[in-house]
Amino acid sequence: MQFTSYAFLLFFLTVLVLYWAAGGRRWQNLILLAASFIFYGWLAPWHSAVLFASIAVDYFLALAMVRWKPRAVLFMWLGLSLNIGLLAFVKYYFTFDEILAAWAGGFGISSDHFLSFIILPLGVSFYTLKKISYLIETARGTLQPARDFIAYAAYISFFPQVFSGPIDRPQKLLSQLETPRVWASSHFYNAWQLLLMGLFKKIVIANTVKVFVDQIFLMKEPSKVFLIVGGLGFTLQILADFSSYTDLSRGLAFLLGLQTTENFNKPYLALTPGEFWNRWHISFSSWLRDTIFFPLRRTLLKMQRLPGFLPEIIPPLVTMFISGLWHGTGLTFITWGLYYGVLIVIYQWIGIRGNWKPANGFGRFLAWLMMFLLIVFGWIIFRAPSMPWLWNALVYSPLYRSVDELTASLVLAIMIAFYASLLLLKYMLELAWPSRENIHAFYYAAATLLTLVFMNSSSPDFIYFQF
Repeated sequence: MQFTSYAFLLFFLTVLVLYWAAGGRRWQNLILLAASFIFYGWLAPWHSAVLFASIAVDYFLALAMVRWKPRAVLFMWLGLSLNIGLLAFVKYYFTFDEILAAWAGGFGISSDHFLSFIILPLGVSFYTLKKISYLIETARGTLQPARDFIAYAAYISFFPQVFSGPIDRPQKLLSQLETPRVWASSHFYNAWQLLLMGLFKKIVIANTVKVFVDQIFLMKEPSKVFLIVGGLGFTLQILADFSSYTDLSRGLAFLLGLQTTENFNKPYLALTPGEFWNRWHISFSSWLRDTIFFPLRRTLLKMQRLPGFLPEIIPPLVTMFISGLWHGTGLTFITWGLYYGVLIVIYQWIGIRGNWKPANGFGRFLAWLMMFLLIVFGWIIFRAPSMPWLWNALVYSPLYRSVDELTASLVLAIMIAFYASLLLLKYMLELAWPSRENIHAFYYAAATLLTLVFMNSSSPDFIYFQF
């Protein structure tokens, strides 16, 4: 069930009416939990069974950590092993799918596609990170385990987040589910702009740009000009697509009286790799920082015989390597993760870290331009079908093959600039006239009109559904 489908609209309106008609927190959470499992198991009920089983195991493991404190670490590692094992199975399934297909054939199951559809649940990457945080923080004693199973299960399976985040910490979302909620007009006022912008960015921008971006990356050996245009297009597409899901998720949560994490903060204005990751996929970046980067760095700093430069180099490389693995098993994702790890190390080595900014405007522009080009190249690695394909395109393909190709590239570049300007215009309006409601109302009216015009076009899945 896509957020942009009419089926989801009917589903959510039904849930919304039942949710606010229910009396009391427990009934609201029960309706929310039921809705989440219906939504998650819409195509394959087996997916909901896997989700429920994993939730139940973690719930009881967390309670066991408190009851048998001397064995808390053991229970934590058991929970981490189960969660990471499930995630690894889903991620690496296609690495050993032939073995599974042969095994299934012994039971009369001959369709490998059937195995993929039934066994591999979506969204595991996102809700697994929630569960890992919950287990680690409970074992550390920084979080008391939930006693209310319904509230905890609703937190993990929360349907606006279950497929693509944001990855809210238990202190953020679970605490809200454990408190009473009443309807207020502010819920609607907070939600409608997010919902409108989410639909606008997904339907008008991301889906439109996707058409020619896919064609470029499907070429056997694109010219360098086409590769640049494809990289610029994907840079716009992935921001519009992923941030649109976050907008829709946050808007739906607001209508349910819940406030969730903002996941993007103008990431393409970053001046350094560290700043980019503080602005991009914020909930995931903070999870990496708090769960992997800082603990690893503290451990290395305690090793007295270790050379002083290693605590500066190893944590960003390991953290970004894991980020690449989390996104996918292909070499392109791993290379993309290591690429950012190396960038962070290089910037730190030349003394650029934290909230660094050049002293003058021209210096800031050059720093931004350099970082933006690095971001675009990173997205080219991320989107490339394979590393050999990318190597051939970068090294062996010509700059361009014909005048017609140059013309087509120019037309596509103009299209990218136009659709990017739709997002840039909103940012400029907020910067120049933050309180001029009439001007902002005109922008939203135009965005609504464009969304309605594009509504009947194809509506492919959100990019991050595959991760």
